[in-house]
Amino acid sequence: MTEPTAQPSSVPEPSSSGASPAEEPKRYRLDRLGAAFTIGEGLLLLIAAASAVGIIRNDDPGVRVLGVINMVVTGIAMFAAVVAAAIVIMVSISGRSPRARFLTWAIGGALVFAIPATLFVLVTLLQAGLAWQGTLLSIPTTVFALLTFRRMQRNRKPPWLLVLVAFAWGVLVAGYFSQIVEGVLHVVITVEVLPGTAAIIAHAAAAAVPEELVKGAGVVVIVLLAWRRIDGMLGGIVIGACVGLGFQFVESMTYMTSGFDTVLYQHWYRQVTGLLVGHATYTGIIGAGVGLAMQLTDWRKRVVCAGGGFAFAVAAHLVWDIFAMGRLYWESDNSLLQLFVVQPLNLIVLKGPAFAVLLLLVVIALRLETRALYRHLRAEADSRHGAVTPAEVPVLVNASLRFRARVQALWRGNHRDYLRLHRLHAAQVDLVFARWRREQGDPPSPETEESLRHRIQQLKAETVPPGAVVVDPH
Repeated sequence: MTEPTAQPSSVPEPSSSGASPAEEPKRYRLDRLGAAFTIGEGLLLLIAAASAVGIIRNDDPGVRVLGVINMVVTGIAMFAAVVAAAIVIMVSISGRSPRARFLTWAIGGALVFAIPATLFVLVTLLQAGLAWQGTLLSIPTTVFALLTFRRMQRNRKPPWLLVLVAFAWGVLVAGYFSQIVEGVLHVVITVEVLPGTAAIIAHAAAAAVPEELVKGAGVVVIVLLAWRRIDGMLGGIVIGACVGLGFQFVESMTYMTSGFDTVLYQHWYRQVTGLLVGHATYTGIIGAGVGLAMQLTDWRKRVVCAGGGFAFAVAAHLVWDIFAMGRLYWESDNSLLQLFVVQPLNLIVLKGPAFAVLLLLVVIALRLETRALYRHLRAEADSRHGAVTPAEVPVLVNASLRFRARVQALWRGNHRDYLRLHRLHAAQVDLVFARWRREQGDPPSPETEESLRHRIQQLKAETVPPGAVVVDPH
């Protein structure tokens, strides 16, 4: 795998002339915002189509009732979308600034999806109330998993708000979409397909494809909207894993509505032994493909990367579901042996290969990111702007040394120096990633490179104990 970047010497310095940063047209990516809204509308239409099938067939009264509700909600959302589109067209014709057009699109889109989002939240809260014991048990394990995946991005961790947005997509959007679309598909398969191998494969596909589709759509939407804070393949992996953890959380609740013994078993199975190797792995692989695709300029390569990640995730998911639904895994009559030995072995054999692929992608992505970080740190140090000095490069390129430098400042008993050094390192890393994004053709971030350099100089001008910034890497 080759790194999709050029040499730093070929990166032009940002021009100080032209439009002000507040009105720079490239800052307001209406194309990406429009693509995100299109994906959202597409998911609503798929929910409406599944609901229509459920209403027409009338195989299950519950599916029919939910179908009617979904049709009403989707109709209202589509009407709101038409009104919002008319307002956007009028604002665009009036010649308003890029910022005004962007805000009009954003507000209109938020209003369009407000009603479906409200329905998603209400249904999820109802599920959480019915499975309150399992919900409470699952919170600590889910927080641990979110921390684990977030720490994989060692150089520039995503903001917690972005992590929680990804998690919320998995819980609300992916959870609801899967229940509706899967529910209709499973009912149809049960009625139309005779029990046997064909039915097992059909039910497995009815679960794997819609789930990976909606989770992958969430990754794409978040990457499109938060492109300044998602750095390449590693950033896509982290966001994808967080979306998967959200879906795993809400899926676990659907199995925890019975007695407490069942809740404990499902918690062990879905929130302990299977937490990291399930939906977090599948969607993390999708995120790797999407993150890498966003670094490329050729549309064919983008489609191959994103589509390859999605296909691999569906295949891995499908393998597990076929074995699970067909009960083709190992089982033991001894309950303790089944719980603590056989079941984990089944997960290792059937889900372990996909998790190993994810870990390999993390290692590759981290190496690519670190190499790019080192190149741009050296380039920034050679530019003599003063934001990064040659002596600081070995520390800034190594997350462990950065942490060690901050601990040394804290060890000297000065909490302010620790916080100041943390802000300094964060600003320097942000500057380097801004250079990297510019190298890949992205427009400048709201906080331009020059403003970052100015902030770094201010932080350096404050009192920092000698030796706090540069740590001997040996």
